[in-house]
Amino acid sequence: MTLEQLQLAAEQGRLQRLALLSHEGSLYLVEIQVDGQRALLHGDGLPVPRHFRSLEDVRRALADVPWPTIELVHLNVADEAGATGPVAGSADAAAMRLTVPLHP
Repeated sequence: MTLEQLQLAAEQGRLQRLALLSHEGSLYLVEIQVDGQRALLHGDGLPVPRHFRSLEDVRRALADVPWPTIELVHLNVADEAGATGPVAGSADAAAMRLTVPLHP
């Protein structure tokens, strides 16, 4: 899902959840839930997920998205490696979760 699609879904009231997934300790991915379906935020025209370096990077990128919070999800190292959990790297895997304001 692109940033433009995310913004449109939020404006239409279809956005259900945003999660910031800690990936490999220093990269973050934005997981979006719209209409019961989850997707990762992609860059425009790129087939790979967009990577961020910090929560502040995400806040800058999503500054125009009308959504109040984002769930910060730190996955277990074993989950990232695919050793445990229902879907390695997904926000459903056992993890530490903290809901923070998207717009400080």
